[in-house]
Amino acid sequence: MRELPDDFAETLARVLDPRHREASAEIIEAATLLDDVALRHFLQLFAARVRASDAPIRAGELRNFLDRAARERPPQDAP
Repeated sequence: MRELPDDFAETLARVLDPRHREASAEIIEAATLLDDVALRHFLQLFAARVRASDAPIRAGELRNFLDRAARERPPQDAP
């Protein structure tokens, strides 16, 4: 696994709703406890949301991604 970029925390802070940062941090921390496949799915959902909208991401959205990642398996990449 590659290391996170030096500016990762600042970049993350820019996309999170400031009113939801503490709750968002807890949800992201919980996501790190997922297995590799579910964590990848969480990150894919998160990244897709960042690409889809410039609006700050709220904790409820992250909670939804966490719940989905924990119960769904992402579509398999085509060979």
